[in-house]
Amino acid sequence: MSDIPEAPTSPADGPTAPSPPGELDAWLGMLRQAAAAGATLSSLAGLELRLALADGRRLLLLGLLILPLAGLAWLGFSALVGWWVWQALDAVTHGLLAFLALQLGALLAVILACRRYAASLSLPATRRHLRALMEGAGDGAKPADR
Repeated sequence: MSDIPEAPTSPADGPTAPSPPGELDAWLGMLRQAAAAGATLSSLAGLELRLALADGRRLLLLGLLILPLAGLAWLGFSALVGWWVWQALDAVTHGLLAFLALQLGALLAVILACRRYAASLSLPATRRHLRALMEGAGDGAKPADR
């Protein structure tokens, strides 16, 4: 037996043994797999974005096609209602008035919707907040009464 005390072996006391080469290769392999997965995901996202843009154009064209068809359907429905009123009351004037009333009702509904949405375009909440900030800044700029 020797009289030399043994040195404690803890990680804080000194350098640790280097990791085996197999572990380093495993970490590098996982890093390569993660890079490949990221590259695949980014190319997939790019291709899908191109497809979505192409579908968006097609959807816009179909929407433009729907507008005249919806207008013609509305006119046909209005004419049908006007014809029913003319048949029921045996008066052409009443049929024409029913047709006109449907058109004016639809026009009124669109005008009211436009006014409601135009009011939100003026950013009312932002204006109120800005006004409150300006009033608060104006109050803070005045000298305090002591």
